Amino acid sequence: MNDTPWQLTVRELHAEARNPRVWAVMAIACLLIGAIGPFDTFTLPLPMRVGYWSMIVVSTYALATAVATYVTIRLEPLLPTTLAYALAGAIAGLPVAFLVMAINAVMFEHTAIDPVLLLVYCPLVALCISVLSSFLPHATAPRPTTGQPQAVAQDPPILVRLPLQQRGRLLALSVSDHYVDVITDRGHALVLMRLSDAIGETRGVEGLQVHRSHWVAVAAVKRARRSSGRQILELEDGREIPVSRTYLQAARAKGLLG
Repeated sequence: MNDTPWQLTVRELHAEARNPRVWAVMAIACLLIGAIGPFDTFTLPLPMRVGYWSMIVVSTYALATAVATYVTIRLEPLLPTTLAYALAGAIAGLPVAFLVMAINAVMFEHTAIDPVLLLVYCPLVALCISVLSSFLPHATAPRPTTGQPQAVAQDPPILVRLPLQQRGRLLALSVSDHYVDVITDRGHALVLMRLSDAIGETRGVEGLQVHRSHWVAVAAVKRARRSSGRQILELEDGREIPVSRTYLQAARAKGLLG
């Protein structure tokens, strides 16, 4: 796959829109902020107050996610992940500030928040949220539910980034443009990160990088063969992964090649 950064951004927005947890968190935020009524909005009737903050929360979240994702995709190959997220968040905060100003201009005779403060607060808040989002996905491991073996608690951190239905035994990682395709015995999912960072989250699974774009779990390799002068690893799901010359010796040391 060779999608453009814009196509990858749209895909990320679609994924967020389909995530019920995102909508649940936004609903709670809208109700809480609407009930509190900060920045002089408490003078509004409760239904109008909740409606106003719902418009602010949903629209700014969508805009910030789109801008931050696009900028992160552009910056991650050039900068450390956390720095890329920080800059992306700060940049995303600027259009968010102007969006809030526009909404206030339509709804109120005078803005509830000083525009200068908006231009300071929005980038700072977006920066903090963006940096936190670079750490939170792998901050905790999935907890076993009733009837699951305790070993599930030791699953590699990379699995926490996947939708629940794709979390299974890790088979391989493959680069897909700016994404890493995380492949398990229950399917696969794209994660926005670098391959080196993804490999760092395979703790607990014996594996090996066999190509600049591929990592495989040793237990997932069914057989090895040669094709057109190249070494190929066939995984248990039928997927074929090439072994580049750089990694031939390491692959032989792991017993993956004859």
